[in-house]
Amino acid sequence: MQELRRAALLTAEQERNSILEASKGSDHKEFYKKVKMESYCDQKERIGEHTDGGKYVCNPGKVKKDCTLVSLGLNDQIGYDQHIFEVTGKQCKIIGADKGTQKQETINSYNQMNGGQLFVGKIPDELTILKMMETSGRKEVELLKIDIEGGEHTGLEPLLKDYYVCQIFIEVHGTPAEHLSMLQTMGKYGFRLFNIDPNPVCMECCEYSLINELCMAQYEVVPLAITIPFKNN
Repeated sequence: MQELRRAALLTAEQERNSILEASKGSDHKEFYKKVKMESYCDQKERIGEHTDGGKYVCNPGKVKKDCTLVSLGLNDQIGYDQHIFEVTGKQCKIIGADKGTQKQETINSYNQMNGGQLFVGKIPDELTILKMMETSGRKEVELLKIDIEGGEHTGLEPLLKDYYVCQIFIEVHGTPAEHLSMLQTMGKYGFRLFNIDPNPVCMECCEYSLINELCMAQYEVVPLAITIPFKNN
């Protein structure tokens, strides 16, 4: 691990320049190739579907007791939600949201997961993540899954400003420049990449997994080097 970290630190500035340059173009594949890990998780686990919809989570068994799981973007597909509830010991509170009302079967399944709550509304235009947190009465988020078809660009940051979040699993949509901007926004709040997974059926979409620096010890994550260039405000 020491050698891995040392090597990452030596090339960090070069990696930041490379991703910045790639973000100026329109080649998504080239951009994804330039994105490098900023932390190392030895216990990454694929949660949910093995195709589109699954997420890479770091050491999910290490969640805190009575934690909060948030899942944004369902479309009546809750394989991730059921799996993450299971691997975290069936003791966390799960909160989900989608722009459309879910089928009764989905609603029933959510309720069976420790009284999980479902919200309806397009994020952030009709429903904010802050409103979900306030209504649910939860004070922080342990694991956040977000796939809201572009709503992440304006819907996520208000949550990061006001609430403590440990891990984020996010599908980002848009141009390479928009991908970089979203990664920079999360980086501003101390989140570091530990996995990247381009969507095989959507070239403009990519799954990123990040962990809060303050949660690295809890999840046994090794920090490497910051490779996402800082955002100029």
